[in-house]
This record gives sequence, structure tokens and C-alpha cells, in this order.
Amino acid sequence: MFLLGRVTYLLLRLARKKGTSLPGLLMWRWRKTLLSEWLNQLEQLIVVTGTNGKTTTTALLYSMLHDQDQPWITNQGGANLVQGLMAALSRHANWRGVLRVRKAVFEIDEATFPLIMERVRPTLMVVTNIFRDQLDRYGEIDHALSMIQKGIALHEASQLLINADDPLTAFLGRNRSLTYAFSMDKEAIASMTMVDSSEVRDGSFCLVCGHELHYDGFIYSQIGYYRCLHCDFTHPDAEFIGSPRQDASLVVGELSGLPGEPSTLHVDLTGMYNAYNLLCAYSAARIVGASPRRIQEGLRRFVSPTGRMQTFVGKQQSEITLALIKNPTGANGVLRAVVEDVQTYAICLTINDQDADGRDVSWLWDVDFESFVTRSNIRRYYCAGERALDMALRLYYAGVREEAMVIVEDLTTLPAVLFTLGQKTYVLSTYTALHRLAEWFERESEKRGNDLDE
Repeated sequence: MFLLGRVTYLLLRLARKKGTSLPGLLMWRWRKTLLSEWLNQLEQLIVVTGTNGKTTTTALLYSMLHDQDQPWITNQGGANLVQGLMAALSRHANWRGVLRVRKAVFEIDEATFPLIMERVRPTLMVVTNIFRDQLDRYGEIDHALSMIQKGIALHEASQLLINADDPLTAFLGRNRSLTYAFSMDKEAIASMTMVDSSEVRDGSFCLVCGHELHYDGFIYSQIGYYRCLHCDFTHPDAEFIGSPRQDASLVVGELSGLPGEPSTLHVDLTGMYNAYNLLCAYSAARIVGASPRRIQEGLRRFVSPTGRMQTFVGKQQSEITLALIKNPTGANGVLRAVVEDVQTYAICLTINDQDADGRDVSWLWDVDFESFVTRSNIRRYYCAGERALDMALRLYYAGVREEAMVIVEDLTTLPAVLFTLGQKTYVLSTYTALHRLAEWFERESEKRGNDLDE
């Protein structure tokens, strides 16, 4: 009966629909035990969870590990719920339900993480970071932390990789064996500290004693080099240390005891948060035995996932970069990358409020638009989506002049509007508009490219 999922997947492909989760949803409703049966056929399983960066980190890690000689399974496109895992596994099963590939790297939604961990013992659990996310789905930050903590507690014999620069994920590895950590270089953190930033730092309190943490430097949100002045909780030593360079490369040194020399990594992804994704993926790949050479070869094959700093080019100087935003920390990270790109002319913020986006859009008021408006050279602000007016109001209170704002009432017109600018533009979008925008931008880019050829 699981062949129903395979047939559904093929029909979606023929119809040119992505359908990354629908086949899995059908199989999950038919036979829930099938997921456990497949997961327990795996000889090696890496699971990636956390608030931000799961999709990009998993895609990077997959590119580092997968090739024709050593194939891996993954759930592409951010399909990180149960049905997404089912769909990914079904594509590698024969008609008897036996997996042809026995290694997998999956990104898993925080709320789904304990459910999956109850069904399988992973080789390596990876936690990227923990921030406040969609309030109407995850609640406050302590709820997300508790869900991940519950899943980790089920597997003390599995390896764990944490972000040492995040005190919340660092707490998950406290007094735990088989735990590795990655961190940016302390001097690099100090050099990037923005003392006048007003962004919210939800996780900057000690989880041991409750006091506010002291920071020697921070990059964004609670990410930085910290210590508690009232107890022994402090930034842990890291086995993998990254040093960002001006040319957007990342030099990684290791104190892991694994064979290999320091590596210089480069991938076409902008933003400090993507440097963390790269460092996290590299660290995980090394822990499961990938050589630095294999990792470098994989990075040359890497293709950015949909809406993760995905670039579309039109004629003349038109260039659009599409990025997902879903919470204050993620939005601040993207905005900082936009500020660093001095050629940017315009920005478009597309905000929807459907279930996958989060009905509550009050998080927009916790994004540090004030610093962005002060530091950037943006000349035009476009507001689109179901909550375009809410976005425009937020920008107005951040200091954007009314004459610099444009409300896009019909989202389907956005690609033509932005490509007509003939300038570099960033489009920041919530989930439900993201894939449609990517398809429209791709189509418009190809059309304008063909016009140019003619």
C-alpha cells in the first residue's frame, strides 16, 4: 500500500508540482508504524533541529556527504514534519518496503523532534540554535527548548552537536558525554558586536541560576561569548572554531582530535547566520567521518534551497535575492546581510498570516528595523502579502518616509514590478508566499533572459 505514496509522488512530478509532503501524509494516515520500520532500517542517521537554519544546514550537510558511491537520503525543501520524512524515505524503498539506501540526514521541526526520537536512535543529533519562533505554534522560547531537551534525553548514547555561542543550546550539552560544540572565534565575535543594536535577546539569561548573562561580545540575539557571574555556567570549549574572512570565506580550525588540517570553506551564501550554518554542517560532517577533501568537493555541488538567499537575475542590472523570514532573530540576520550589501537599491517585505506563517504577526515589532533603516542605503521599500499594511505601519514607526514605501496589492504583479527596477533588490518573505514567489521570479527571470537574447 505504500506504493500509493510513490505513485502520488510521480503524478506530482508529472504535474510539475513539488508535493514534498503529500505522499508522506497519505502513507502516515494509512500506516503510522511504517515510519518506525523505515527509520530502523537506517545504518546511519543524522537529525538536525533548532529554530533557524535547519533547511540550509541540512542541505549543506547533504552536499558534503552524498555522492554516487555513498548515497544519502534527505528531506529537501524544508519538509521537516512526519509526512516530509515519510515521503523522503518512500522514494528510496522497493516494492517490499525495504530501503535501498541506508544513510539519512533529516531536518526535523522542533515540535516533531521528540516524536521522531521516540521511534529511532540517531547516530548524531544536531541543534543549530533556539530562538523565539511562531508564538501561536511554539509559545515562548522555553517551550521550544523543552521539546528539544525531551528528544535529546531519550538518547544519551548518541552523539550531540551544539552551538556553543548560543547559551540555550549550550545548556543542552551541559554535563553530557558524547557532546561536540562549534563556535565562532572569540575575537571575531568581539569585532562584530553592535553596541547600539536594539534587537531582542530572549535567551540571554542563565538557565542554571536565572541571572542575566554577562557578554564579552555578541553577534545577534543571544549568540555570542558569555558567562554567568553568579554560577559556573559559561561558554563551553568548542571542538570546531570558525573565523570569518572579508572575502566571505570561513576558516575552520579543529580541536576535535580528528585527522585533518584547518579548512577554508566558501559557499555562495551571504550573512553571518549562514556562516553559522556552514560551520554547523562542516562540524557534523567531520563527526560522522567525512574528510576535509570530501567536504570541499561537496560544497562545489551545493545549491541553495528555495528562498534561502536564492538569487534570480534579469536583464541589465536586475537581481533579486529571496530570503525566508519567520521570527525576529532570523529577520535581523537577513537585514544585517542586506546592510552589508551596499549595492542594494530596494527591499520588499512579503508578510502572510496563514497557519504555516503564524497567525500572530506581532513579532514584526521585535525586529530591529530601526537599526536597519539607520544603517542601510535602501531607497525604496515594498510591502506585500496579506499583512502588507501591518508591515508598512511597522516601517513607518521605524523611520521610513511614506513616499519611500509602495504597497503591492496584487502579489502576482511583484516579479514584473521588481525586475523593472533594473536594480538589486532583496525580497524577504514568510513561508506561504515563499515558494510561489520563487516560481514566479524564476519564470520572470527566464522570460527576461530570453528577451535579452533576442
